[in-house]
Amino acid sequence: MVACLTTMTASAAQAGAITVRVYNSAQIPATNLDAARRTAEAMFRDTGLTVIFRPCGRQSSLADPIASCDEPLQPSEFVVRVIDAPVFSPALHPEAFGVAYVVEETNRGWLATVFSDRIGRAASRVGVEADTLLGLVIAHEIGHLLLGVGYHGETGVMRAEWAGDLLGGPRGQWHFSRLEAAAMRQAAIGF
Repeated sequence: MVACLTTMTASAAQAGAITVRVYNSAQIPATNLDAARRTAEAMFRDTGLTVIFRPCGRQSSLADPIASCDEPLQPSEFVVRVIDAPVFSPALHPEAFGVAYVVEETNRGWLATVFSDRIGRAASRVGVEADTLLGLVIAHEIGHLLLGVGYHGETGVMRAEWAGDLLGGPRGQWHFSRLEAAAMRQAAIGF
C-alpha cells in the first residue's frame, strides 16, 4: 500500500489522499520505523483516507528509497519529524510524546514532531513495542494537523491522556472515530 511518490495528482487529493514526509533525525533503525509506519497506516485504514509515507532527508530509514524532498510542500502534504525531545523547553509538557504545529486562523497545520526517546521509555515502562507506540503517536499528531490542535476525542487514538494501562491494553481500542474520520476526509479534500 505504501509507495514512494514525489508528486501527488489533484485526483489523488480529491480521493482523500495525503502525503507525509518523514524525517528521521533520531536515527530509528529502518525495521523499527517501517513497523511504526505500518501501525500508523493501520490507524488510517478505516478512515477512508489514504496516507502515503515518504522518507526524506539523509537519515531517513523507511524501506522506500530516500527522496530529496527539496520541492515545496503541496497543500495535501505534511511533515513528521522523528527526534529526541529537547532537554529543556518551557513550552513543552515534560511527558508529551509529540506536538503538532497548527495555524490558529485555519486550525490546520503541516508540521508535527514526535519524540522517539520519550516514546521508547514509555513503551519499556508499560511493556509495549516502541514501534507500535511510535506509529500511534504519528497517527495522533497527523490527526491534529487535520482536526486542529485543540481537538481530543474521548476514546481512541485522538484521546488526550495515554495512561500506561491503556497503552498495554487491547490493540482494538486504538482507532479514529467515525466523526474524526469524516472530518479528516473533509479536511483532505479541502486542500
